[in-house]
Amino acid sequence: MKLILAMLLMFSGYAFAGCGNIDDHDQRAYCYTRESGGSCGNIDDHDLRERCNAENGNGSCGNIADHDQRTYCNARKSGGSCGNIDNHDLRERCNAENGNGSCGNISDHDQRTYCEAMKGNGSCGNISDHDLRTRCDANKR
Repeated sequence: MKLILAMLLMFSGYAFAGCGNIDDHDQRAYCYTRESGGSCGNIDDHDLRERCNAENGNGSCGNIADHDQRTYCNARKSGGSCGNIDNHDLRERCNAENGNGSCGNISDHDQRTYCEAMKGNGSCGNISDHDLRTRCDANKR
């Protein structure tokens, strides 16, 4: 029985849900930081590192160069408006996360599924993108 359960877990993806299975170096480092609360210093991508620092209370969203990512960060931290985000899917994700919209308005299947899973309304298993699926599984643990 234990063997069957172990095999089911392995095939479902939960056995491999850790950050270490994310291929992208920066996304993997970001995931580890979110899991452990460690330093964002290992993230090479400037905007992702600054977002990470802002989320950990060690920086400001204002240091993010990309307008949409900066606005998203500010909206998430302060509960402010997502309306100034130009990217449709990011704006809809922001609205859904802030309780002002639905994940169903996100056009991209993987991003929509990720959003729904993070809100507790779905599974990460239907996400096609390996790194996003792994991050989703890691975040749900």
